[in-house]
Amino acid sequence: MTASVERRKGVLINVAYFALIIGAFYLFMRFAFWPLFPFIFAFFAAMLLQKPVRLLTGRTPIKKGLAAFLLTMFCTLFLIGIIALAGTKIVTEVKGLVESVMSAFDSLPDFILTAEKWLVSLVEKLPSALETPITGWINNLADNLIAAAQQSPSRPSGSIADLGFDLSSLKTPLSGVISTASKVPSILIAIVITFIATVFMTSDYDRIVLFIKRQLPSKKRETLSKTKNLTITTISKMLKAYCLIICITCTELFIGLSALRLLGIYNGGYVFTISLVTAIVDILPILGSGTVLIPWGIVSLLMGKTGLGIGVLVIYVIITVLRQYIEPKLVAGQLGLPPIATLMGMYIGLKLFGVLGMFILPFTITILKVLNDDGVIRIWRTARPAKAEDGHSSVELKKFSQIKPTMKRKQKGNKKR
Repeated sequence: MTASVERRKGVLINVAYFALIIGAFYLFMRFAFWPLFPFIFAFFAAMLLQKPVRLLTGRTPIKKGLAAFLLTMFCTLFLIGIIALAGTKIVTEVKGLVESVMSAFDSLPDFILTAEKWLVSLVEKLPSALETPITGWINNLADNLIAAAQQSPSRPSGSIADLGFDLSSLKTPLSGVISTASKVPSILIAIVITFIATVFMTSDYDRIVLFIKRQLPSKKRETLSKTKNLTITTISKMLKAYCLIICITCTELFIGLSALRLLGIYNGGYVFTISLVTAIVDILPILGSGTVLIPWGIVSLLMGKTGLGIGVLVIYVIITVLRQYIEPKLVAGQLGLPPIATLMGMYIGLKLFGVLGMFILPFTITILKVLNDDGVIRIWRTARPAKAEDGHSSVELKKFSQIKPTMKRKQKGNKKR
């Protein structure tokens, strides 16, 4: 009876402990993440700049404070240059792409009629008892879609409003521009604060780390150091891998669309923007490049653009095959999450923290999995090596099986002698 009560107490204590941690994480992400983001970013930037700072101060008479300022300024100007060059190209192409998409809605009734004829031709093969009601439903749906697409633009909801799509923000982007412009001062202030904080933390990094370690017992210091090393290794490995995957996918799609354009199959533009957006979507959990390429290929086939549809679908197959071959080699297997865990993390993160939560929560779960698998923390039990009947583990039996043939050969050699 006493053991059962103690077990229940232990369960309640564990539940309360994890609930407290989850509640603290929620409150931090909800209310404290963005106000503290400049300082969090500055700390990680200072951590990455330590080796260059030490190298610069070791080989030159420059002091650490000045070295921190120079390196932070160089990195900031480098990032601003990349963002300015890429941003100008992307903004120009995105603007043209949006205008092209909006003009494509003029041909939407023709596309709906084509899709209606194709679906009716498929339904004709069914028995008459099913053909008649399904054909009527398809015709009614097509009529409603055409009526929604042809409605007057004076309606407040924009075109195809009956389908639940509000395109007014695309037709009149002025409100979005004004909203963004109103946030520019706060963004500039955040950038300046981040720059200053990065300089100070890079200069005083050793002092900050010693202060944090001084507040912890010796065992906790070792755990903190191990957690930091594993986290940095995991983050750097994932960032390098996925940046390389983005570059490879973007290059593949850019070459494919450029080839279709040279052959006269694809007459549109914005190849770089489409390639970059599709590559970014490709690394998102659950989604992938098929979210963009499959609908594009199917719509092209339905609109009679057979060459473009087949070409886009062939590009999708090539990207998928190469992705399946490349990703396991770039991203270690232990970093991956089961698909259901990724899906739950994305959905819960979206509901709790918005769009940013779709990325942060699965990433946080991945870090926790790495720490748990390495034994730094214990959140859930991991698989252990199976034990044989004599108590030896499978690893020990494997080693023994490799040694045993060698022992037999030695025994035979001694008998011959």
